[in-house]
Amino acid sequence: MNKGIKIVIGIVIVLAVVWGVSNSKKDTSSDVVKVGVILPLSGEYGAAFGESVKKAMEMSVQDLEHKNIELVFEDDGFDSKKALSAYNKLQTVDNVDIVVGLSSPSLEALKPVVNQSNELLLTVGNEASIENDNVFEIIPWAAALFKTLGEQVDKKYENTALVYSSDWSIAQTNKEQFIEGIAGGAYSEIPVASNSDVRTEVAKMLAGNFDSYTLFLPLEQGSKFLNEVAKQKGNKNIQLICDGNIELTIGDYLDKVQDDTVFNNCISTMIANTTSDAYNAKYKELYKAEPNFLAVYGYDSIQIISKNLAGKDKKDWKKILENKDFSYSGMSGKILFDKTGSRILESEAKVFKDGKFVKSEN
Repeated sequence: MNKGIKIVIGIVIVLAVVWGVSNSKKDTSSDVVKVGVILPLSGEYGAAFGESVKKAMEMSVQDLEHKNIELVFEDDGFDSKKALSAYNKLQTVDNVDIVVGLSSPSLEALKPVVNQSNELLLTVGNEASIENDNVFEIIPWAAALFKTLGEQVDKKYENTALVYSSDWSIAQTNKEQFIEGIAGGAYSEIPVASNSDVRTEVAKMLAGNFDSYTLFLPLEQGSKFLNEVAKQKGNKNIQLICDGNIELTIGDYLDKVQDDTVFNNCISTMIANTTSDAYNAKYKELYKAEPNFLAVYGYDSIQIISKNLAGKDKKDWKKILENKDFSYSGMSGKILFDKTGSRILESEAKVFKDGKFVKSEN
């Protein structure tokens, strides 16, 4: 084969590859949507959150009348670097049409990439901050719950200690919302570094004139802090305020905290339970287990993609979701997005009694 023919063949091969890659993304109105899903399927939150959401998504696909969804799962291990690697694989190897994410480290790492590439990201978990971008939250923005929690605390307590992780990005947003809710009430901030043994911070809190305290800490650090409070508090009367993160993982906290009476009368605010009883019953029948709080949003994310986006031109998907008239009645209730792409919040007050959180009567 002479040199000229080799060059021509080489050009044809390159053009064929480029054409193939290009057209894999151009078939934007296909009835089948390939959905990449990035979940924490391993690590601290794998069993608690990721696996249940994965099962709910698979159940959602089974329930579709038109089988127009293909799922591709990737594990981020609740780690931002793994999330970026997973996203790159989904886009370049699996050629997915849209991505659904969950964990906060993943969402914050992926947001700039998604916005730059003009792809869409649906989230089953919450962003640390919200803006008008390419991210749409199927779950209501939970940070708004901290403002509601602050309002509840302001009515009931005089002086609150805000114990928060100084190097956990989501804690800063939660703290700011909580302070906004307190609206001028007395409080003091107690930062905790990730490498702290928490003894000094607990001593500082107990030495203050606080009648309540709340923790914006990851599970392991929060459990350590509560165990240290039990060791140091003696006859000190100080009430724990439970944020939504504690309520969501209360089973894990009860396993790790030695004195579970610390949770008694702990008030919390959570997203209102609008989940369908039929969904809960079917999940339990299929998997012989209770779905976690987040799983239903995974179910609805698949339904929205199937019923509202599949078969439509991909360049119109964002317009469809951000249209002011968009609404979807799902297994998690009615889904409406605000101008930032965040689901509008419905909340309810809770209190911990007799080993569980129940709806507050106040």
